[in-house]
Amino acid sequence: MFRARGLLPGVRAIGLARVDRLVAVVLLVVIELQVWVDASIRARAFSALAGVLLALAVAVRRQRPLAATFVVLALMTVGMLLGGPGSLGKVGGVNVAVILLFYGLGAFAPERRSAWMLALAVVITSTNALTKPGGGVSSLVPMELFGILLPYAVGRVMRTRAAGELVSRAAAEQLDAARDSSARAAAYGERARIARELHDVIAHSVSVMVIQAGGARLVMGDEPERAEESLRSVERAGREALAEMRRLLGILGDGDRRALAPQPGLADVAGLLAHAGTSGISADLHVDGDPTPVPPALDLCAYRIVQEALTNAIKHAAPATASVNVCWEESALALEISDDGRCHRAVNGTDGGHGIAGMRERVALHGGTLEAAARPDGGFTVRAVLPLAPEYER
Repeated sequence: MFRARGLLPGVRAIGLARVDRLVAVVLLVVIELQVWVDASIRARAFSALAGVLLALAVAVRRQRPLAATFVVLALMTVGMLLGGPGSLGKVGGVNVAVILLFYGLGAFAPERRSAWMLALAVVITSTNALTKPGGGVSSLVPMELFGILLPYAVGRVMRTRAAGELVSRAAAEQLDAARDSSARAAAYGERARIARELHDVIAHSVSVMVIQAGGARLVMGDEPERAEESLRSVERAGREALAEMRRLLGILGDGDRRALAPQPGLADVAGLLAHAGTSGISADLHVDGDPTPVPPALDLCAYRIVQEALTNAIKHAAPATASVNVCWEESALALEISDDGRCHRAVNGTDGGHGIAGMRERVALHGGTLEAAARPDGGFTVRAVLPLAPEYER
């Protein structure tokens, strides 16, 4: 995207350079026609040559603004020394070319060099106006003002404006890049955290399988029914571990090894509500439907969503009142955490924290959906729907 944006100024410059060439051709035709048709034009050979040089200067005024302006000054100097070609100023195309060239000096040349060239032009034009027959101060002011100084000033203004737009565009692109980088960092960090937690869940399931299999081996001869029950537990734990392993594919962890203790789940939400109460959030828990056993990773995901939503409420809305709704549906677990706080907070996970982005990553891992938005009457609501695996559906 940035590479494509960087090409646009170059493409635009190429197009404008072609316009300059077209203008140069038109000026050349106009100048030559007037030089050879107008009977009042003296020194036609010099004027015709001057028309060719001025047209070439206009054609390259963007790429070589100093050299193009030097052509004008050289022609003025030669005309002043020869004393004859003063009628060149009567050619309308020549005056247009001079205006375009001094505009190009202000718009396309470096500031210090263009200032020196402008000063030299003022000296030459002033000398030419004061020394030619019939010249004087009355002819000096309009020539320098409208032919040199005014076009140069307009060119400098346009150059400053273009530079400001370029800086603003670059700043906007850097801001977009920083925002995208922050979002990616939030996603990668949350995926690493999820990977560590899934490692714990799977390791715990394997530990349960080992213990149950060992117990079944010990009682297999004397109590086959108990051995069969233990083997069923091993089978169930193995299926859960395989399901979590499939979700783990594609998620990179950092190799952190933590204790193999069970992770929290929805049964531990009461502790979150108690903690929120001590931090200025009065929260109530509402459970609809009959709870169903779910895989440990899904249970942990639901717990983390409630935890992060309450943490955001504590950071941005306290003191306030919150409600946690857990709805056990036929094939999904729906969570809704809302508060009545009136503080504004970001919902893209890139401004002031990564909570929303982390919740989106967790929900997406289990194939669910998440919505986080401010309420019209004030407050904030987080809604998550986590699909249940077929073996856990009602």
